Amino acid sequence: MTPITTFFRNLEAKCCASCGQVISEQAESYATECYTCQDQASTDAYKHYYKKN
Repeated sequence: MTPITTFFRNLEAKCCASCGQVISEQAESYATECYTCQDQASTDAYKHYYKKN
């Protein structure tokens, strides 16, 4: 059985699903996008919502 520290040390770098940039966070996080892409998506959603009203 592989020690857990060895397992996490051997994981590949996690990359953003939108732009491909390496995400510097813990590997067990559920995030799939970097903070820049998350912020841009939030801004776009906000603008789209308020543009309709």
